Amino acid sequence: MRERLVISVSGKGGVGKTTTAALLTRIVTEKTKRDLLVVDADPVMNLPRALGIDVPKTVGSIATKLRRDIDEGTYSGEVTKQDVLEGEIYEALIEDPRFDFLAMGRTEGEGCYCYVNRLLTQILDTLSQNYEITLLDMSAGLEHLSRRTNRNVDILIIVVDPSRAAYEAALRIRDLAKEVHIEFKKIVVIGNRFPPEIEADLRSQLEIEGLDLIGMIPNDDELSKVNYRGVPLFELDEESPAVKAVDQIAEKLGLLGEVTLLKLLGQE
Repeated sequence: MRERLVISVSGKGGVGKTTTAALLTRIVTEKTKRDLLVVDADPVMNLPRALGIDVPKTVGSIATKLRRDIDEGTYSGEVTKQDVLEGEIYEALIEDPRFDFLAMGRTEGEGCYCYVNRLLTQILDTLSQNYEITLLDMSAGLEHLSRRTNRNVDILIIVVDPSRAAYEAALRIRDLAKEVHIEFKKIVVIGNRFPPEIEADLRSQLEIEGLDLIGMIPNDDELSKVNYRGVPLFELDEESPAVKAVDQIAEKLGLLGEVTLLKLLGQE
């Protein structure tokens, strides 16, 4: 059996995280038969549109209902809270022929969700064990790290665009992961929409910081048109420069079965 990989896509808002996650999903489903779970952990929820799927229920709405039932005293207690959540989450799991999909969404209402969030983390950790690859599209910024929603991730991908803010956010994400003791087996950077003349500069700066630039997604007019029209990225032409670039990135990440995680980590 192939090893199980959990991969998280992170970075500053607007750098192209969702596009990267959607294109990785497309490449994996088109070029392999590996079991894939895709999780949209961004409350904005742009990934369903990029993948062309409808989401009737989110984990956030499930958690909100359970917390409201507990607060209002309508929770019966006949079934454990974890079993209630787990059952609801499996009902919310969308089984597309190409991959399974789960939207985290957002919780509503005031109050502490600490207990519910802890249960959710345990359930999602268990759920990911059923898939060869779990791909998470995280929310923008650093909040998901400070809340430790990135734990048990093998590879952290940080997407940067050609802005100083995105570069500095990448360094802060790397540093915060260390501060909150999240151990990633590998942290890599993907550059998005960089002019070729400054790619070498980005690579050299990242090398100084001990970060690996694993690939670049070039400017792609067709990708821009598809994104603007809200068309699923599965409909982007296979000759698209962005599709070709992400194909190469997926191979380097070990998603296509030709590179193992141990090779990626330099351990074999």
